[in-house]
Amino acid sequence: MAYCFNPDCPDPQTPDPQMPDQQTSVSTSLPVAKFCGHCGTPLTLAGRYQMIELLGQGGFGRTFLAQQLSTETNAAAVRCVIKQLYPQASSAEVSFQAETARLKKLGEHPQIPALLDAIENEYGQFWVQALAVGSHLAAQVEKAGPWNETQVRSLLKSLIPVLQYVHSFDIIHRDIKPANIVLADPATQRGKPLPMLVDFGSAKWVRRHPATTVIGSADYAAPEQSMGQATFASDIYSLGVSCLYALTGISPFSLYSAVEDDWVWRDFLPQPIEPRFAQVLDQMVARSLQQRYESMDQVALDLQFSQNLLRYAPKQLLSKAKDLSVPLRSLNPFKKTNLLQPLQALRKSLQPSALSSQPAPVIVSAPQVWQRRDRLTRPIGVTQALAISPSADPSRSIFATGGTDGALRLWHLPSAQLIHTFHRRRLIGDGHSDTITALHFHPDGRALYSASSDGSIKEWDSAEHSLLNTLPTGGWTPTALSVTADGAQLISPNTDGQIVLWDIATLMPVAQLAQHQRRVNAVALSERGDLLASASDDGTVKLWRYRRGAPQLAKTISLQHKREERRAIALALHNNSSGNTSATTVELIVADSAGTVQIYPLDAELNPGQATLLHASPSPITALALSADGTLAIGTEDPIVTLWRVDTGDCVAELAHDWGMVAMAFCRDGQTLIAASADEVISIWQKAA
Repeated sequence: MAYCFNPDCPDPQTPDPQMPDQQTSVSTSLPVAKFCGHCGTPLTLAGRYQMIELLGQGGFGRTFLAQQLSTETNAAAVRCVIKQLYPQASSAEVSFQAETARLKKLGEHPQIPALLDAIENEYGQFWVQALAVGSHLAAQVEKAGPWNETQVRSLLKSLIPVLQYVHSFDIIHRDIKPANIVLADPATQRGKPLPMLVDFGSAKWVRRHPATTVIGSADYAAPEQSMGQATFASDIYSLGVSCLYALTGISPFSLYSAVEDDWVWRDFLPQPIEPRFAQVLDQMVARSLQQRYESMDQVALDLQFSQNLLRYAPKQLLSKAKDLSVPLRSLNPFKKTNLLQPLQALRKSLQPSALSSQPAPVIVSAPQVWQRRDRLTRPIGVTQALAISPSADPSRSIFATGGTDGALRLWHLPSAQLIHTFHRRRLIGDGHSDTITALHFHPDGRALYSASSDGSIKEWDSAEHSLLNTLPTGGWTPTALSVTADGAQLISPNTDGQIVLWDIATLMPVAQLAQHQRRVNAVALSERGDLLASASDDGTVKLWRYRRGAPQLAKTISLQHKREERRAIALALHNNSSGNTSATTVELIVADSAGTVQIYPLDAELNPGQATLLHASPSPITALALSADGTLAIGTEDPIVTLWRVDTGDCVAELAHDWGMVAMAFCRDGQTLIAASADEVISIWQKAA
């Protein structure tokens, strides 16, 4: 049956009821009647195509099932799909030819119908596309019921590359829904048939012209798209909602609770699904753009992680009972009367020798080759804290970043792809409400601890992407974090000069060290775990004999130099194995506010030996990072990071950035350095083999 394509035709479905013989079958040649009996419009488009059935329509156009006619006797007509845009919907800014060229390029993907023809006349603009053979997702769910998790996972995995391809051309589909996902009949296809994504008539080229038109199906359109502000994340939302429909068979409007202002799709699942996969879907359909995936690359990586990549061994601390806590007698068991008195003679012996006011230029005396493997430039604010998981499998290694935007992000280190974002808490939510100041992974590689200027410390599950606990801090800003090697205690120094020790099993404080007079900037634990060092703005470094629950202050080192007040900015502890003996000594590395980095050898009684000047920087030092193999990275307000061998004192490399450093961290093997600079860039450096 012919269908009139004139938008103003009063009866397009019966263009000439007086001539039933004009109703062309799908079989052969041109129709007997050439014009519509109601409006006089030709019944063939460009003499080659005849509309058969209206498939759908909207305010800007409509879609037809059509057939390509042949003048040859007994030649079968080829079915196709024609998208018509009404004349008033034509854009003066984006030419029809340019749109056609883009659709032709898109049609080269095997899961997108090929563009066969493009026609423009007084009735509008027409794109002729190959017919995707099969039934759409909505029809299959209506017929057979909701899909299981395996089916939906497979569907999502198959469609991710399609949208990655589409978005690579700066194109937003804007109308992803079950009716536009066509699934072939496996019986008619060789191998495993892939789903087709159809109806690109609503697609928009955002580089040429912003997608400001309200278009798409209301129940599958993202909130920002409904306001004419579609982004690439809008397609992610629509695809996610389509997956929810496939899992439940329920209209999206019924899967969202206006009362709770949240999705309630889990309540309609015929059977439970794996929590990690549910979290992927949750982030795909997040109504806030800040909480939703930004790209299909992130969805792809998270989908992979949700299945197998982050299946670590069971985490011991999750199984520990929280009710085994021992009542805390005192948060401050150390009285001032019991403090060890500062040793004046020791202080005098530790004063560094006079330094030149003009530091000598750095000479790379034992050069190593380091290459910048990745440069991450996402607009995420200045990264203030970095932590790398101690994963034994490099392919599963992740790192965490946090900074001025208050969000905590997890990244896959080998691919440098963003895995998950714990967004900043506004009025509600689990995240921090202010700048993240410190991050540290538990030795199990799964639990992650974060500290913030909002005065809180949070415990996260990096595999499940969930908040575990918020520690009951006193409100002072934690400045750093460390975890003992046995994973039993968390250490958090604060801006008030105190250091709090937490029992991880109970998440309760077990001790509070109050000997520093001002802000504590950094803490470090020795490899054996029996020594704790702390650096403070009061100009001292304190050494503690670390015993669980009762650290004892052993030594205090003053950094004062010729009446010049110097603050201890950062520190590290290095195990130095002498080549002449099997004995291992500990070296204390301290960076101060004067720009010097000095190394103090410590004896068995923790007495510091004569300090050795490793480096004198003309710019303030902002970050230190020490690798397990003894490579020290020094970052300053200058854009050059210098790498040093602690055992020899040689500078081995200079790594150039555009801005000064804020935070740095080495991987466990010492072959990779992650550096965050003040221009919101994260650089991943790799040592050449």
